[in-house]
Amino acid sequence: MNKFKNMIGSAGLLGCLALYACGDSNQESAAPVIQEEDIDSPAVISNPPRLKANAAGEHELIIAYKNQQLFDPETGENDSLHLRGYLTKPELWNSKNADNSVSDVLVGPQIRAKQGESLKIHLVNYLPEESAETCPENISNINQGHCFNTTNLHTHGLWVSPQGNSDNVFLMLKPNEDIHYEFKIEPNHPAGTFWYHSHVHGSTAIQVSSGMAGPLIIEGERKPAIADGKLRQSGDFDILWKNQSSGKYDHEKILLFQQIQYSEDCNAKLTPNADSPCIYALEDYSKLDIPTSWATENRFTSINGKMQGEIKVDQNQYHRWRMIHGGIRDTIGLTIKELPDSQAFTAEQTVAACSKYQSKAMAAQFKALKTLPLYTVAQDGLTMGQVQKNGIEIFQPGYRFDAMLSFPSLNKYCVYDAKLNLEDEINTAQSNSLLRSASGESLNTQLLGWVNVQATKLPEQTPYAFLASQAELIGLAPEIVQQVAKGDLSAFTAHASLMTSDVEDQLKGMVKQITNFDILFNADGSVKFGLRHEDNGTLIGFGDAYHGEDHTNHTYVRKLPIGKTQEWELSSNLANHPFHIHVNPFQIVKILNADGTDVSAIGSSDKDSAGNIDSQYHGLKGVWKDTLLIKQGYKIFVRSKYEKFEGDFVLHCHILDHEDQGMMETVRICGDKYDCNSEPPSHHASMDMDMSASDVSAASDLSAHSY
Repeated sequence: MNKFKNMIGSAGLLGCLALYACGDSNQESAAPVIQEEDIDSPAVISNPPRLKANAAGEHELIIAYKNQQLFDPETGENDSLHLRGYLTKPELWNSKNADNSVSDVLVGPQIRAKQGESLKIHLVNYLPEESAETCPENISNINQGHCFNTTNLHTHGLWVSPQGNSDNVFLMLKPNEDIHYEFKIEPNHPAGTFWYHSHVHGSTAIQVSSGMAGPLIIEGERKPAIADGKLRQSGDFDILWKNQSSGKYDHEKILLFQQIQYSEDCNAKLTPNADSPCIYALEDYSKLDIPTSWATENRFTSINGKMQGEIKVDQNQYHRWRMIHGGIRDTIGLTIKELPDSQAFTAEQTVAACSKYQSKAMAAQFKALKTLPLYTVAQDGLTMGQVQKNGIEIFQPGYRFDAMLSFPSLNKYCVYDAKLNLEDEINTAQSNSLLRSASGESLNTQLLGWVNVQATKLPEQTPYAFLASQAELIGLAPEIVQQVAKGDLSAFTAHASLMTSDVEDQLKGMVKQITNFDILFNADGSVKFGLRHEDNGTLIGFGDAYHGEDHTNHTYVRKLPIGKTQEWELSSNLANHPFHIHVNPFQIVKILNADGTDVSAIGSSDKDSAGNIDSQYHGLKGVWKDTLLIKQGYKIFVRSKYEKFEGDFVLHCHILDHEDQGMMETVRICGDKYDCNSEPPSHHASMDMDMSASDVSAASDLSAHSY
């Protein structure tokens, strides 16, 4: 690390924790019910503050530089950061301080909406004006990082229109401009855990790495309807968690995992001399496009802007953890271990004890610790058909998991990011630069946080008994009670399966969609990121000229027929890449490893020739997602139905610097009111930022061809 830092090791860590000075104070309470004001220590990990709508019904989301400290477990010190972010409260902005940062936690506020509502967000960009150097008027190569203070808003995972002022990633918002977004949430939109982040091509990675991301929750109130013993209408899993008296969602934890990346050297402009407090920033791509930069700089993943913080829970109470990977590169192998004989431990003793097991020398003892079961109920915001019991959740950038957790012991629990097999990590090159401690010792795992269990008189019970009791409490049909008592959540799934004989018949006349990730290293030292869309096809980077027979104005646009279902084949020629597509999720049909074995089922058939289960893909057959890691050498088959929402959007690699470097393509749903051969959107489309209310309404109408 830089010369202004002191390597003070565990002594500094314990001192910082003893003083509880490793974070900020602008957080909510860790009480079971969300939306409360913060009354806890700044070292407590609480739900991100909720951004409530103003009198006009809009959520005022302001973008500005944030000035905040982030604890560095490697050195035991707080790093002072100056990074772009979303303000958790609009009133934090003061125009008189336009040249300074706003003190605020390094996470975006949570935004919540209900089914059938119009989610209105007024996005205001108070970042400084761009320089001609970083944002030239004529950009010669759009696949190089540029225009770092130009932004927009993407609602990751929402099933909404991609046009007008809805989820339109071709819009751009320059400094000192604003835009009124309106996302029309369908009455049957899945209730679940989603998130929002910036998505202007060329600045996406640098902004999300700075912390420009926040949780986005769609709430649902539908009860499953049973008639003649058959399910006639699906319900929302939310109803099993809502307190019927208060209307709140009790025992809900929203955890946004972020990989805040910043320069290892003090920013010269913010830190003029060696006597000044060291301020760190992220102002260029000099590290973001180096695959091993996260590992070699020994960064740790934060949770809701806190590092190694405390999570408070109630004993034997099932909690719903809504977990979001909001980073851009590193894989997270989340596992929770019980710390033996730790009931009386203080915060600093707990962190010190949990930290011992990070060492590679302690790998055997780490493995022997009791693992808390994680009962997964949803992936990428979509309720699964069956609860799955796991000891580890493998997060790739963009992934979300909803899991049920219950803590039976009053011991403390350690929340770890366990290092995985190299083939399951985003960057296998990290094997040459393993994470290490301040002493230089290699790490087996990284400590993300710890759990403090509050004593209750609740009896221990299974998750299935808990779900059944909740279903009975709100008066669901006996058939539903019996189903959830077995972990069967099929009455709460949002999408009908596409793995049926009827769909098989429909697919016989449909073209298969092919997406193949690849990277080329040219003789001149340049690197080309892109995708191939046919077997042995041309590698196409975003914005490349394309003159094939299926070109659209000499640009490649993937055209998908409105109302139809298609099968996709996903693969990668080089490295592992998280595939993400906007608007429409997909159902996983099968995942073939290099030997041709389907490793997505639960059972003996998904084991490789050595009898090993593929931990990355085990249990994914039939699961719906919007983001999925594509491992090199694998072939993954998924299906998607384009039920509505014509227009242009994108698919891309969710290693966001890969996306910024061209690993993205335009996707178009068309065939009804949208002309399949119309001119595709440019690199950035402009919109009048001073639109009147009637203009906004008109834009919303235009964006909803399929409503």
